[in-house]
Amino acid sequence: MVYQSNDREAVPHVVAGIEALQRRMGEALTERMTTVGIALRGSHGRILSLISQAGTRPSVLAEGWVSRQAIGQRIRELEQLELVAVEQDPHDRRATVVRRTSEGDRVLAQLAAGIVDFERELRDQVGGARYDTFRGVLDELASDHLPPAFHHNRTP
Repeated sequence: MVYQSNDREAVPHVVAGIEALQRRMGEALTERMTTVGIALRGSHGRILSLISQAGTRPSVLAEGWVSRQAIGQRIRELEQLELVAVEQDPHDRRATVVRRTSEGDRVLAQLAAGIVDFERELRDQVGGARYDTFRGVLDELASDHLPPAFHHNRTP
């Protein structure tokens, strides 16, 4: 059975709908970030949001999401953009921690504001009650599958 909403064409399945919404969000956030002079990959923003104020080990950032090699590459890119600094872990000299720089904090704040604006746009489109229901269902279905670093750091 395909769910049909109003006069719009039905989305063929939930994965297509989630992917389409993700593309819409990516386009909106890219536009906002470009407007304020920031060019980022989507994964850069995600990594910035997972780094705690105290710093986070790369292995924690990668856990449940990407390989350590992939996170290492993204961290190097963020270092080149001067959004993060990699330092020795003061508790384990064999390990490193990633910390946001002040510029990384500024970029993260812009990204968080963009997400708030995007959610406001969605709420305006479908109405407050429907949006609250959507968010409640989304939270229920997705919360058990968030990367472990998200649970350690609730920064938007």
